[in-house]
Amino acid sequence: MEQLAARAKAGCSRSFEAIIEQTKDRLFSFLMQLVSNEQDAEDLAQEAYVKAYQNLRSFDGRARFTTWLYTIAKNTAFTHLRKRRPHSPIEEFEEVLTIAPASLADAEDASSIWAVARQLKPVFFETLWLFYAEGFSLKETATILKSNPITVRVNLHRARGALGKKLDRAGLSPRKNGGML
Repeated sequence: MEQLAARAKAGCSRSFEAIIEQTKDRLFSFLMQLVSNEQDAEDLAQEAYVKAYQNLRSFDGRARFTTWLYTIAKNTAFTHLRKRRPHSPIEEFEEVLTIAPASLADAEDASSIWAVARQLKPVFFETLWLFYAEGFSLKETATILKSNPITVRVNLHRARGALGKKLDRAGLSPRKNGGML
């Protein structure tokens, strides 16, 4: 991905098209978690790609390209949500995370676990999603959330504990089958 980003930054439009092809499904899924609307998620993904393309010169490589792209996508989504309710603080829009439809429908258990995870505090759900579903590192998750790795680590710990309790109550705990959260 980093090589594609470097070539795109140097002016290769085919490299940027390859980036879009490789990231579009995951980015769309991430945006669906934020806005809970398929059409809005598609529009926001397009807008995020346009912004990324227009600002390629500002990508400095200190973070992975996907981290930079997801940060643009998250900021674009929150700007969109603010425009829908111009007088509401951003924290209110994070509630959207708790009602987003499941995107990991491949496995019934995964779908059930993510449905329960959506009942957690929005920051816990978003941290879990970025770290586990999207596979970002602690540092990358912190960058996307405009936080720091220590806070992300603490939130992951608290989120796993809260999720474990909710899963136990729902009878879905992987611990009962010898698994770990």
